Amino acid sequence: MKVYEHDPAQAKKLLTEAGFQLNTQGQLVDAQGNPVKFTLLTNIERRVRPAMAAQIKQDLAGLGMQVDVQTMSFNPYIERLNKTRDWDCYLGGFGGGGIDPHSGFNIWYTRGSLHTFNQGSQPGQPPLQNWSVHPWELAIDDLLIRGSQVIDEPKRQAIYREFQQLTQEELPFIYLVNNLDLEAVRNRVKGIAFSALSGAFWNLPQLELTD
Repeated sequence: MKVYEHDPAQAKKLLTEAGFQLNTQGQLVDAQGNPVKFTLLTNIERRVRPAMAAQIKQDLAGLGMQVDVQTMSFNPYIERLNKTRDWDCYLGGFGGGGIDPHSGFNIWYTRGSLHTFNQGSQPGQPPLQNWSVHPWELAIDDLLIRGSQVIDEPKRQAIYREFQQLTQEELPFIYLVNNLDLEAVRNRVKGIAFSALSGAFWNLPQLELTD
């Protein structure tokens, strides 16, 4: 599966190859001289997020980008994301999806209620003019539906592996960090394999209770 290491030198190389360059003021500009700048939206209830946004702003300033951080309370934040859709980029988070990957269906499915990239209209909203779905998004839809219909575990694993590879290639979300968790389990539970992704019981079918 494709991974992306922190590599500022490679980032500069890719930007240059795409036609971006620094002007005399040290700003990153496109081929027409337009500066690269955007607003990063996040909510204040998760105290770590404004700090993360400030770090992102600082890091991207090193590439010549201007990032304006805007923080707000949760309800207006969600309204901006899903209703008015007045945003450039946002910093948020989702849970690990539990022990079954289908738990993340509403995030990835093109008509899902939590789908926040290439957003279509939600139930009760008028259709969006000229909205279209990319072939790779339709492929994700197909994989999610197939994964929910297959019972055979090895076949399901193959489907969701393909799903993971596709999302890592197209990268609609940029993953930043996983939380560090403190887990405690009785010693009569066998098969525990601690993971930062879904807690202590992510491999529930493999766990056993002993006397």
